[in-house]
Amino acid sequence: MEIKLNCYAKINLTLDIGAKRQDGYHDITTIMQSISLCDKVTISTNNSGKITLSCNVDGVPCDERNIAYKCAAAFYNAYNTECGGVHIDIDKKIPMQAGLAGGSADGAGVLKGLNLLYGEPFSQIELEEIGASVGSDIPFCIRGGTAKGEGRGTVLTSLDNMPDCFIVLVKPPIGISTGLAYQQADKRSVIPPSATAQMEKSLDNIKLIGRNLRNDFEDALANEELLSLKDRLLSFDGTLGAVMTGSGSVVYALFDDRTKAELCAKEMRCFYDNVFIAQPITC
Repeated sequence: MEIKLNCYAKINLTLDIGAKRQDGYHDITTIMQSISLCDKVTISTNNSGKITLSCNVDGVPCDERNIAYKCAAAFYNAYNTECGGVHIDIDKKIPMQAGLAGGSADGAGVLKGLNLLYGEPFSQIELEEIGASVGSDIPFCIRGGTAKGEGRGTVLTSLDNMPDCFIVLVKPPIGISTGLAYQQADKRSVIPPSATAQMEKSLDNIKLIGRNLRNDFEDALANEELLSLKDRLLSFDGTLGAVMTGSGSVVYALFDDRTKAELCAKEMRCFYDNVFIAQPITC
């Protein structure tokens, strides 16, 4: 048996970073949005008795280090059965170390795909709980759409769909370590007030969404290249707002006009290799 799934990236419209918890994670409050940029995952059952992986991108681990592998192992463990054999092929389009949850999206796709192949033994909520045991972004990638994340980001509240728009995403040639980003956030003397509550009230108006974009990691990292990239995106005609997503390094800009978004993307491709145009995806 075989199943193919699109595994959608996410952006953070807001990301408020709170204090470090006893379990080593940080309390966060965020509004996340699925976007049309996606990896494609093909899951095939076989008689090997093993979980195997392949990927079209060099440098992606194709063993137990991969989130997709971990999610497959977590599925079989929760299902209380041995793996008869499954191969996972990842056709990767979402850039790595980008803040777009590409690995988590693949893991979420594996959980959803295996659940379908085995006759849906788990509800969506149960799948989200299995995913949370592997990574904080996986529950949202299973749910999709527009949602508020709290706690580690795994306590989800689905929200009204974000209005349709055009999202220009730029991945500069640097990666940001999530661990390092949180270390920098821990050095702040003052935790700024939450931006999420205001964003939640703005979700029916794309212009207000653009004005209220915020990510605490931007100030914590104070990376000159990323701040310069954000300023460049904000300078384009029609840009409604720009912000870094996750712990970086992708910075994106919102547009309500396709032509202006395409002009922005065209010019940014003169300076950066990885530039994408995406749209919001409903759950």
